[in-house]
Amino acid sequence: MLVLADNNPIRHISRPWVNHTLIALCVVFFLFDPGWQTYGFTPAELQRVAWPGATAKPGDGLPALQMVSYIFLHADLLHLAGNMLALWVFGNNVEDSMGHLRYALFFILCGIAGALGEGLFSAVPEVPVIGASGAIAGVMGAYLLLHPRARVLVLIAFRFPVLVPASVFVGVAVAVDLVSALLPDPEAEMLVAWWAHIGGFAAGALLILVMRYRDVPLFQPAAIYPEQGFGRLGRFLLDLGPRQDATSARAGRLRQLWAGVKAVTFFLIIVIVVETFFP
Repeated sequence: MLVLADNNPIRHISRPWVNHTLIALCVVFFLFDPGWQTYGFTPAELQRVAWPGATAKPGDGLPALQMVSYIFLHADLLHLAGNMLALWVFGNNVEDSMGHLRYALFFILCGIAGALGEGLFSAVPEVPVIGASGAIAGVMGAYLLLHPRARVLVLIAFRFPVLVPASVFVGVAVAVDLVSALLPDPEAEMLVAWWAHIGGFAAGALLILVMRYRDVPLFQPAAIYPEQGFGRLGRFLLDLGPRQDATSARAGRLRQLWAGVKAVTFFLIIVIVVETFFP
């Protein structure tokens, strides 16, 4: 699943400047490529410090710089685009919940927690870790506790657009991370730092409890989110999120049926276009 957008307004800040800056920094680092050999995080370096009896070399120490710098490095354009899209969708509302400075600190702390998770439990500690996935998992963990009922637009199998509650998307993502971490595929382990995702998610879910504004509640109800959204595209989407309005059972079934017809039609159009022009 690929998350594309949400319809969740910000209420405490005028613009999510820090979130925009973090995205810009990741893009700049990607374009200028300072080198993952120097600024990537290698779990083995942390394991030498953390595990009793681990073999240490003279001069070894906690790789503090790399536990931050690795966040802003990405392997390829697809890696960058997927992460930045998720950060764009979820980051603005988390920044809105705590303010600019605390959000900047929150993001870095989640990235460090991701590095710690991967550093302590990685099955392939010699492979360097790069990417903002751990920090973004922390953002998603915070979003889950704040806005579980907010609708997010998700593209399933890169073809099927569906509106689902944020709790569904984030829950599936966390479940995949846990299963992949506990039942690792050696080849996949070389490509994805699952424990970084889990460490970042756990940190985000804990930090939001103490870093959010006092007037920002957890588990906000569906009634606070705009019912309409996503532009004209919204009328063609299958909406699996909770409804605000109370309607009769028959009217609700008819609306769901009509939404399904529109969604299937839209899906078929997308499939035809993709298969024709991008075989």
